[in-house]
Amino acid sequence: MSLAEAATFALRLGLGLGGLYLLLCALLWALQDKLIFHPQKLATQPAHPAAEAISIERTDAVLRGWVVNADAAPKTPLVVYSGGNAEEVSAHIDAFAQRAATTLLVNYRGYGESDGKPSETALVADAVAIVEWGRQRFPNRPLVLFGLSLGSGIATLSAPHVQPDAAILVSPYRSVEQIARSTYPIFPIRLLLRHPFRALDAVESMPQTLVFASPTDRVIRFSESQAMVDLLGEKAELLTLDVAHGDFLFQPFVWQAVDRFLESVAGRDFE
Repeated sequence: MSLAEAATFALRLGLGLGGLYLLLCALLWALQDKLIFHPQKLATQPAHPAAEAISIERTDAVLRGWVVNADAAPKTPLVVYSGGNAEEVSAHIDAFAQRAATTLLVNYRGYGESDGKPSETALVADAVAIVEWGRQRFPNRPLVLFGLSLGSGIATLSAPHVQPDAAILVSPYRSVEQIARSTYPIFPIRLLLRHPFRALDAVESMPQTLVFASPTDRVIRFSESQAMVDLLGEKAELLTLDVAHGDFLFQPFVWQAVDRFLESVAGRDFE
């Protein structure tokens, strides 16, 4: 092969690889909604005696879910739960029914029987609206934001708007950008990402926070959760347990720690 032929081949190869790279960038941009959000529909209508079906009307969607333990004692916490990216929240009704708290389990838009399409902007605004709805119905309760996985970022980003009294985060992260960078290190993630969920931007608004993380979590690495805990500083109490990403809320250890935390919140003076 002559020098000219080699140069032509190298140019064509470079153009081909460059075109492939741009195509992959375009696919990441176009398909990221499917990579981040995995809506689950309601399989069966729950019939738990502690659960009351509710609807919260937004301008462009109706959010549907449940109040659990609506008749809990007046000074017990109001817990607002934000779940994972592939979670239909009625699965947790029984667990939250056993807590000394009133809990709002409302499916994200596009999940369960909620209308609409999920996005970062919409889900954070919905989280604020859910808190406002809960505070109107259950006034003078200490507010606890409870977020798992994707929901940890939603809970954190809603904190500056609702000023919670306490928070519980399971497998938290600094941002989806940080997670995507480790998964797709060769791509310009910051330029491509439409739903960055930069929870790190809201840490100053976070109250005392109970955090759960697992060293064997393969979805949100322990190092990422630890980095978020470091940003929270003295406000965070980190509890570790060796479980898979989707198994936290099936562990008695987690609920025992949650109960102690909720009891401490209920016993504080928020006047």
